[in-house]
Amino acid sequence: MMTRPLTRAVATGALALVAAAAALTPAAADEVEFRDKGGHLTKVKVSHTNDRVVVKSHVGKMDIGDYFTFWLDTDSDNPGPEFKTEVYPNSDGLAVLRVDNFRDRGHEVRCDGFRAAADVYGPRTVTISVPRSCIGDPDRVRVSVRAYYDVAGPNVVDWGPAKRAFFGWVWRG
Repeated sequence: MMTRPLTRAVATGALALVAAAAALTPAAADEVEFRDKGGHLTKVKVSHTNDRVVVKSHVGKMDIGDYFTFWLDTDSDNPGPEFKTEVYPNSDGLAVLRVDNFRDRGHEVRCDGFRAAADVYGPRTVTISVPRSCIGDPDRVRVSVRAYYDVAGPNVVDWGPAKRAFFGWVWRG
């Protein structure tokens, strides 16, 4: 028979193990933050939930005339992107496009619930939020982001993570 102090110690130890195991569960795998070495585009956070894929890019100072292209890869058997969208700060006319590769202009996909935010007077982030149903309900996604800055002199183009490359896969949580 265990004494009361021993019972408490065992219970406390068991609770600590349960808490540690919960911290390591794959539930946290639905949101991954990637760092980028670019001078403008510095960080991309991908959240992949049961309902949506949300991509938040830290893009630095933006202005009217700049734009941001997001490519989504949803099929690990196909090496290229399957979807893209372009976001223009302080603008509308947003669409999700089905594409065959990075150079494809794409065809619009009906996507109720698609949202994007980019405000030259707000935070230095560009965010897209895509319902999973619009992109085939994938189990995992990876993204590529291209930031185009319309500045005096040569325009600046910053890819994350690199030109026509993807950050790592993010599984649905």
